[in-house]
Amino acid sequence: MITIEEIRRKYLGAPGYSDEDLEVVRTVHEYVDKEIMPRRKDLDGGWHHDEKLAKDTIEKVHQGLVDIGVQRMAYPESVGGLGVAPGLGSMVFEEIARGDCGLATHIGIIGWVMGAIVGAGRWDIAEPLVKKVCDDKPHASCMALTEPAGGANVEDPTQHGRTIRTIAKLDGEEWVISGHKVWPSGAGMSDTAYLTVCTTDPEQGDDGIALILVPPDAEGLSFSKPFEKMGMCWTDINAEIFYDDVRVPKENRLLGPGGDAALLHNIVAGGRSGTCVWATGVAQACFEIVVNYTKDREIAGRPVRSRSLHASIIGEMALRIDCARAYQQKVAEMTRSRQFGRSGEPFLLSKCSAAQNFGCETAIWVAHKAMELMGSYGYSYDYHIEKYLRDAKILQLWLGGPQRRLLDTALGYYTFEW
Repeated sequence: MITIEEIRRKYLGAPGYSDEDLEVVRTVHEYVDKEIMPRRKDLDGGWHHDEKLAKDTIEKVHQGLVDIGVQRMAYPESVGGLGVAPGLGSMVFEEIARGDCGLATHIGIIGWVMGAIVGAGRWDIAEPLVKKVCDDKPHASCMALTEPAGGANVEDPTQHGRTIRTIAKLDGEEWVISGHKVWPSGAGMSDTAYLTVCTTDPEQGDDGIALILVPPDAEGLSFSKPFEKMGMCWTDINAEIFYDDVRVPKENRLLGPGGDAALLHNIVAGGRSGTCVWATGVAQACFEIVVNYTKDREIAGRPVRSRSLHASIIGEMALRIDCARAYQQKVAEMTRSRQFGRSGEPFLLSKCSAAQNFGCETAIWVAHKAMELMGSYGYSYDYHIEKYLRDAKILQLWLGGPQRRLLDTALGYYTFEW
C-alpha cells in the first residue's frame, strides 16, 4: 500500500492538490500494482505476442480502469464525469504508464481527441461523445495526423500545411474527404471519432488546414492491417486509414480558416507534453525494478546497490526521473495558466517539445542502465526491462521525432522558415 504522503513525495510535493485529489492517484497506483503489473507479459501477448491473450487482457484491465473512473475523470459531473482537478490526469497517466505505456496511450488518446474538440469551443459536437466516454464501457478514439509522404511534415509549423495531401472539398452541406493517413493510434479501433487533419487547398497554407471529425461508421472509411512493431504490440494499435470520398456534415469542421491551424499546433503541443508523462512512467517502472533487484543481488557479500559505482548510477536515475517529472509539471502549469499564450504558439510549443525529448531520453537511458546493472537478467523476458525498452522507443519517435522537436524547441527563441 502506498500512502498519500508517499504520493506527494513522488510528485515533488504535488503543489496545489488536496489529499482528496491525491486519493484518486493513490487508487490508480494500487490498481496498477494489483491488476496491471502481474499482467505485463500478457498485455504484450506473452513471449509469442499472442493476439487473443493480449486483447483479452487489455479488455480486462481497461474495464477495471473504467470501473475506478479513469476514463471519465476529467469531464464535468453534468455529463457523467468526475470533474477532477485540472492537471491531476498527468499523475494518473504516469501511474498507468508505469504498468504499460501502450495502455496509457490507448486510453489517453480519448482525452486528447475530446480535449481538442472542447478546446475549439465545440461543445455541441463534444457533448454526445463525452457522454458516451463517461459511461461504464471501455472506448477508443483516434487522432489522424501523419501521412505517407514526409511523416512529421504535418506537425511542422514552418510548412504551414502545404504538404498535407488529405483533401476536404465542400459539396453543399457536406465535406468530402479523400486521402491516406498512416500510423495513427486507434486506427480501426475507435468507436467515438476520427479527428482528421485535412486541407481544403495546400496552396492556402495555414488557412487551408481543416480539422474535421469523422464518425467511425462513415461510409468510405477503411483500414489496413495493424503494423507489426517492436513494442506496444497490442496495447496501441497503429494502421493506415483510407478516406475514399468520405462525407461528413459541414459543421464537423471544428473551427475554420486559420483557427484549425492554431488548434492543430495546440494538439501537437499537448501530445508532446503528455508523452513526457508516459515516458516518466516507463522510467519510474525500470527504476523500481532495478532498486529491488540490486537489494538482493550481491557482489562480494554486499548488496549491489550498496557499491558506490552502482549506487551512483541509481542516484542518477532518480535525478533524471525527477527532472523529467518536474519539467513536465511546470510546462503543464504554464499551459493551464494561459499567461504565456496558447500551447501551440512558439514559446510553449518549444517547452512541450523539449519535455517530450527529455522525458523520452530519460526513459531510454534509465532502461539501458537498469539492464546493465541487472546483467543478463535485465536482458531476460521475465524481468520486464526489455519490454519497457521496446515500448519506450516509439514514444521518442512519434509526433515528429527528436530532430523535429529540437527544431521546434529552437523556434521558441527565434524564427526561421524552410
